[in-house]
Amino acid sequence: MDFNERLSAREKSILFSNLSKGCEKQYRVEEAKLFSRLAEYFSEITEEGDCRELSEAESILKEELEMFKGAKEIASANSDRGALRALTWGEKVSRMVGSIMNRYLKKGSELLEGTNIHVCEICGFVYLGDEPPDVCPVCKVPKFKISKVRR
Repeated sequence: MDFNERLSAREKSILFSNLSKGCEKQYRVEEAKLFSRLAEYFSEITEEGDCRELSEAESILKEELEMFKGAKEIASANSDRGALRALTWGEKVSRMVGSIMNRYLKKGSELLEGTNIHVCEICGFVYLGDEPPDVCPVCKVPKFKISKVRR
């Protein structure tokens, strides 16, 4: 199975969007623009319902949470404070996303109606509401690093 068969257009759009942000942070302006164009292209060709089932996402999330344990042990054994910090952020965000998924399963699309969705560009923290917090509760960056992704 190759790249085109493994990922949906929506997933490719997300992947290229993240690569664009990574390039921006490394001051690789031209590469960021190219990845952004790819993200836009795949976003435009995304078909309705072009995403994995929520049950599959739940399964992936559970696996991810289990992997944090082993990764933290390795980072601790190597006294890698940066990796431990990133793993702690990732685990917190994954648990929060799991909570949002559970709420979505109970309320359906009603959960997202009339509200904004904000995501921290640094750690991935997801916030549902009109205005994001002044400081990210996970990684402590200021509000301007929390982007609105949907109204």
